[in-house]
Amino acid sequence: MGNKKNARSVELKVKEAYPQDVGKFKVRINDDILKILGIKSSGGIVGLYGRKVTAAIVRPLFLSETAKDLIRMDRFIRKNCGVSVGEYVSVRRVRPIPAQSISFRLTALPLRSDDFKQILKRKLMGIPVSPGDMIVVQLEKSKIPLAISRLQPAEFCFIRDITSVDFIEKVQEEEVESVDGLIKRKQVIEDILKKLESKFDQGTIGAEEFSKLYEQYKEEQMFIEFQINELMENQDTQMPIKIPLEEPMSSMFCPHCGIKIPLDSLWCPNCGNKIERT
Repeated sequence: MGNKKNARSVELKVKEAYPQDVGKFKVRINDDILKILGIKSSGGIVGLYGRKVTAAIVRPLFLSETAKDLIRMDRFIRKNCGVSVGEYVSVRRVRPIPAQSISFRLTALPLRSDDFKQILKRKLMGIPVSPGDMIVVQLEKSKIPLAISRLQPAEFCFIRDITSVDFIEKVQEEEVESVDGLIKRKQVIEDILKKLESKFDQGTIGAEEFSKLYEQYKEEQMFIEFQINELMENQDTQMPIKIPLEEPMSSMFCPHCGIKIPLDSLWCPNCGNKIERT
């Protein structure tokens, strides 16, 4: 059983989420641990304290799983609390309150509209959120990456109809990695994607496994490109950026995924959608 830090806190080992829980803002914990935390089997909200802090909806592990000292969470939640599979995270019950206001960072300028704010509210209604969380919102066939920059009035909140939604451009320097570090990570992901495609073409990896892994790494690539674009848009003299920036009129934002692309692009290299000209 996980080591209790106090009567309402436990340390649990991180494992991968069940496939059906991916992207659902949900973690799974043994029923006995839920009782220690004071949470009923029907569910509640837990705070997750790793290198970063986030919150998630909690549900019991499947009955076939007998281990008690583990927590199952997907890659999105692991990213938001700063832990990896095999590491330990501190878990405790929290009580989120309705958010008065929430501000997101995003690079897709065309999406800054009242309609998008309402769509965002509907998709995230009742979901626990924390400052610094990165999420992906599905809009038809496009995925829009967002980061929560400001949240009032508490560390853990959930969005309601009364929540004021806004978008900001400025990024605090301490919130992001260096451009050089992000570019190295992006290159690693691109190499992995190429190897996956090669293995699939050669028949050494099945279609189901290829699809699952390819989608996972494409989402990671999207997060990294999102962060690179933010830094390049908000550069200052204290951020040593070694990549030459394009002239202002030589680029545009993809209307589907929001990634910056050359102005004369016919197709988006990130999401693959055709760029319609007006």
